[in-house]
Amino acid sequence: MKRTESESRDYPVKEDMTWQRREICIQRVGQYMLLAIVIAGACGLFSKGFLSNGEAKSPDGAVQVRYERFGRVQSNMNMSIQVPAQAGDRFTVTIGNGALDSLEIQTLQPQPIEAVARANDLQLTFLTHNVKSGHTIWIGMQPQEMGAISMSVGVTDSPPARFSLWVYP
Repeated sequence: MKRTESESRDYPVKEDMTWQRREICIQRVGQYMLLAIVIAGACGLFSKGFLSNGEAKSPDGAVQVRYERFGRVQSNMNMSIQVPAQAGDRFTVTIGNGALDSLEIQTLQPQPIEAVARANDLQLTFLTHNVKSGHTIWIGMQPQEMGAISMSVGVTDSPPARFSLWVYP
């Protein structure tokens, strides 16, 4: 009697074809999962990439923040803050919600005329220079801890834009 490939056998090697089919199925699922993880990583799920690019606005539109949603401990993350033209000769940007307990600012452009730490907030004061098109502030920072970091960025007396970052080890 001739057996087919899909039947279990005892000779020359004991095989259970039901378990072999299950193992093949598990291997395929694992291969697809690994492929999905690699593609997600290349797209920015674990650090830089288009999945990581985030944008937040304050409820009144007084501030717009572009940031990286995902980062790694001790790696550079960038954030830009856009502020519309302000009346008067100066304006203050407040970075708060205790985020600076977990983030270290590496670069800040342009340099503020005054930087004051109050409680868990950092207040940066800039000159307006009579700019009609608005202001952009670039911040380079390094996360010091892993996990979720909640941030808020506000201008003068306007409500802040609120967002979160996720930092991997």
